[in-house]
Amino acid sequence: MPRSNQRRLNYLGVTLSLCIGIATLTFMIFMYSNPSIFSSSILRSLTIKDMHVTQAIRNVTKEISAICNSSTQSRQRNRDDGQYNPRVYNGFYFREPHNDSLASSSLNITSNTTGICKLITKIVYIKTHKTGSTTLASIFQRFGYHRNLLFALPKYSHIFHNKKLFSRKFITSWPAEFAKSHPYYDMLVNHANYYRPELNKVVPDATYVTILRDPVSQLESTFGYYEMAKGMGLSKKQKPFEIFMNNPSHYYTTKDYAMKTRSRNGQLYDLGLIDPKLAHDTNAIREKIDAIDKQFDLVMITEYFDESLILLKKLLCWSFDDILYISNGIRTQSHRNAITDDLKKKIRLWNAGDVLLYNHFNETFWQKVTEYGPDFKTDLETFRRLEKEVFNKCVDKNKINRTDKRVNKYMLNTKQTGTYCRDIFRGDLAYTSLLKKQQKVISTPVKL
Repeated sequence: MPRSNQRRLNYLGVTLSLCIGIATLTFMIFMYSNPSIFSSSILRSLTIKDMHVTQAIRNVTKEISAICNSSTQSRQRNRDDGQYNPRVYNGFYFREPHNDSLASSSLNITSNTTGICKLITKIVYIKTHKTGSTTLASIFQRFGYHRNLLFALPKYSHIFHNKKLFSRKFITSWPAEFAKSHPYYDMLVNHANYYRPELNKVVPDATYVTILRDPVSQLESTFGYYEMAKGMGLSKKQKPFEIFMNNPSHYYTTKDYAMKTRSRNGQLYDLGLIDPKLAHDTNAIREKIDAIDKQFDLVMITEYFDESLILLKKLLCWSFDDILYISNGIRTQSHRNAITDDLKKKIRLWNAGDVLLYNHFNETFWQKVTEYGPDFKTDLETFRRLEKEVFNKCVDKNKINRTDKRVNKYMLNTKQTGTYCRDIFRGDLAYTSLLKKQQKVISTPVKL
């Protein structure tokens, strides 16, 4: 880093320290003068903004971020995909943190107006099928990858288990010495059927997140993407999805087709209600919904994906840059099925459990939006502006990846030579493979 920048950074660091010191002193005087302020509900509402120094801290933060980003961009990087610039810590390798950024600050101070918050890095994300969950998983993986967080990863492929509740035995094992010194993980974001007792033992004190989609479009998407018509013997028929929905019980009980467990109340299945006897038990379904409501910190909604990410950003104290994304794919027309009003009624009847689940959390979702406060609209507009910038920067608008007949995918703008766009483009499968490779390096002891 140039000496002028170093002196400037030192000066700004001192300024930031003074701001925090003034805020702390003001806070102590205020607390001494107002003993009743120790009420936890009031404490939670206090922010440094109330002490009139927020703007000063933000200005200093922006200056420090600008210097750090400038220095980072001018420094030669040694890491590329799958290659690491490791450092040694307690006898194990760790990769140098990655610092490319479009919008974020280098300090853990968010740009929202709720004041200082604590960065959350202990996360369990329960993926649900065909809900945009892979795009969301990539966001979590990118965040953790850049910060050397330790992921609980499946032994095989990118899924822990399709039919069984999550168990610790499904996790990739590491050398005994490393496992002993690192008994817990920071994140678990690959497909796992929700089972809280086992998950708590893997990522204790975690923040829990999942995502839901309207059961009508979710089932149609599942049917098309996993080509269920083949196993049902309907692939050569006209309107195979409509034929299935005319008598779903017949195909569900007599045919063996791909992802069968996700063809009735599949989102509840992902969330741990895997006993087929309970698929139509209203009491069991309502008990499950009540448990999810109590145990999850945020249930996102696919139809309001950007709005959901704004809530996620606030919950985790992340930056706008942390939640930016490029969609992992758009399903091709050949794998879509037309849905009439009559078909919608049949789907809702067949998937009545998922309908109850979705309706409940669609309602609580908008309660959270209201609780967010008046800055929600502004933050959403800012995020969408940044999303547009990322798309224009990273996507080659003249090309489409059609290698998978089920989905069309955007292609990387090869004129962007840095790692930023590649990291945003990288999908769930690629990140899982990369993280396994990285954590194999991390868990390798070295002689000091």
